[in-house]
Amino acid sequence: MSITNDYFDSASWETWQSDPSTRTAVQPWDRYVPFSGTVGTSAVDVINIYSSAYYDIDQGITAANLELATSGSPGINRILNPSIEHTTISEFTADGSAISRTTSNPHLGSAELTVNPANSAAKEGFYVTTDTLAGGTSRTADAYIVASGLVRGASASGDAVMQITDSDGSVLATGTAVSLSTSYQRVSVSYKLPISGATYRIKFCSNTRHNIDMYWDCLMYDKRSDTKIIDYLDGSLAGGNIYQWSGTADLSVSRHLAPMGAIRGISIRNTHASQVLYVAFDCTAEASTAAIKLSGNDTTEHNHFISTHPLDFRKNVSVYGSGSSTGYEGVIWGVAAPVG
Repeated sequence: MSITNDYFDSASWETWQSDPSTRTAVQPWDRYVPFSGTVGTSAVDVINIYSSAYYDIDQGITAANLELATSGSPGINRILNPSIEHTTISEFTADGSAISRTTSNPHLGSAELTVNPANSAAKEGFYVTTDTLAGGTSRTADAYIVASGLVRGASASGDAVMQITDSDGSVLATGTAVSLSTSYQRVSVSYKLPISGATYRIKFCSNTRHNIDMYWDCLMYDKRSDTKIIDYLDGSLAGGNIYQWSGTADLSVSRHLAPMGAIRGISIRNTHASQVLYVAFDCTAEASTAAIKLSGNDTTEHNHFISTHPLDFRKNVSVYGSGSSTGYEGVIWGVAAPVG
């Protein structure tokens, strides 16, 4: 059954609730999120399932959002050293600029690629050469190169843009340019692949002629079936086992598996000796009989070790304390069943 976020027409009440299919009901629980914290008399969410129909799976470019175990579209990052964490930067080819690995202004991790334009022309920067990529045929879906990166300036002047060119440097697609600021901004570009296979250049560069240093981080490109720009990914992000390197960390292709789409189990303990912890699923917890009540040092557990009827919640787990600094800890188990 499909799920929609439709609260306007009661005629569609059957879509307000979901039942696992036979296939997803027996799917191994291979997603987990450990948690701990404190809460007072204002409810907080222990977890939001961003891959459900209630949220946008891609949550943005802040470091905290990128490392959520419950967000981000599945995908592959074909740039080998995408956050410039490895000292090897030979995959990046300078084009009308000087490039170097620096560690003064990273967005994620500890390093960035500094680009010093020669100030002799527009479109000065660097590029990455792709593998041989081919588009769809009459029997298969369309295919696109989709690329993105984060950029900031040494000062709030100048500009930046991304391009896709052929192997000789002839421009095939140009993204939307941004005016540089001293905060990171995302730029992107896409290109529909022809049926014949070829290599391409993904270019990160100035838009107009200028001499402002540019700092680039969180670089990626992928071959995808549409032009959606997904959240940055690499194998070192902190979302459990859903971020993976294919080989050497920070020097190989990486991928992001589908994040948790449904909660199937939970173990949660009230770590306060005397205050009460209230727990609720798919709604906001409050001090009432509608919430699960955990007295001091109590635990509630629902998982495959002790029950043949696991949970199936798709939105959030919320907690509320009877007083300030009510502590809690535990783990949430789930599956990556597609939702929506």
